[in-house]
Amino acid sequence: MANARLQVDKALIAALNVAAVLEVAPGGVHNSVAPQGTATPFVVFQAMSKEDAHTFNGRFANMVYMVKAVSKNTWPKQAMDVDTLVDTTLEDAALTISGFNQLLCRRQSDIYFTEEHGGDVWQHIGGLYRIIADQS
Repeated sequence: MANARLQVDKALIAALNVAAVLEVAPGGVHNSVAPQGTATPFVVFQAMSKEDAHTFNGRFANMVYMVKAVSKNTWPKQAMDVDTLVDTTLEDAALTISGFNQLLCRRQSDIYFTEEHGGDVWQHIGGLYRIIADQS
């Protein structure tokens, strides 16, 4: 099977690196972790799981991605605003996944948590997205 994770990572970077998202998330879009010192708010996505599903017609990659807004703020509104735009951008998005035909890109649950680090309060607000693609 072609490397589904690599291709979906590329597709998400392309889908999220658009003017509307970058306008509310000036720190940019990052895979797995943002570099230290990145301006907030920013968006981080990460593959959480991948299962191969086999049928008589082929093989499918059934993946879950976490996509979240991160802001350094005691109040979650800034991260919520970014998450709202990310959700609008990704819900039923037509991703371009090299070597695959996309079957689904849909949010399946929300995530939100607050952490304190070095005296700063960080908001993490986003969702888990189910992405299913058929190897072409």
